Amino acid sequence: MKFIKGLLVALLALAALTIGILFSSRNSTPVAVDMLVVQLPPMSVALWILISFTLGAIASALVYGLTNQNQKRQNNRLLRQVNQLEAVRETAK
Repeated sequence: MKFIKGLLVALLALAALTIGILFSSRNSTPVAVDMLVVQLPPMSVALWILISFTLGAIASALVYGLTNQNQKRQNNRLLRQVNQLEAVRETAK
């Protein structure tokens, strides 16, 4: 089963690499991105898309991590409350 999983991961990585190479070869026109304050140097469209995708993935991971951390903290707090209430109930018997 590990062999099949490794083979599948390798095939997916090869497919992603192939698609990435084809994408960047078709989108090699240099484009300068002009933000309100600064103009960034001209780079290929594929590179700008890759950079924006990567920054979006990082931002998404950070937001998910913070949300997940808050949920874990709340779950632990509620679990402590449940344990305290169960302890009180046991002593009341």
